Amino acid sequence: MFQKNTKNRRISLVCILVMLVFIWGNSSLSGEESSEVSGFAAGLLSRIFGDAVLQATFLIRKLGHFTEFALLGWFLSWNGTLRGRPAVEALLLGLLAAMTDETIQLFVPGRAGMVQDVWIDFSGVLVGAGILALLRRRAKTD
Repeated sequence: MFQKNTKNRRISLVCILVMLVFIWGNSSLSGEESSEVSGFAAGLLSRIFGDAVLQATFLIRKLGHFTEFALLGWFLSWNGTLRGRPAVEALLLGLLAAMTDETIQLFVPGRAGMVQDVWIDFSGVLVGAGILALLRRRAKTD
């Protein structure tokens, strides 16, 4: 998984592109459409964890952003590792993706780009990249 080969670089790049399409596609949804998606997700989670989840829709939305950006951070770091690039490059690309995400929302009816969300998204990038770094370190010591 951590070897530097062309196949893995292509796979990691496809994963990055899929995540960006997913993230930015969701940001392009109107406020009403986005609320419907969040409501659907909350409904699914309430079946698993109970009705208290329905009261935490705001938290679910923020956790969703964090999670999708954690995956993006993982894939950016994986790609950077495969290409022999410094880790800071992946983090900066993740920050740029978060800023772009919130900028998109400035132009979508019923949505608002928020600095707070950039930091939530970037925190996800940091966690995703950090988990990959820890796993790589552990793999080297085993």
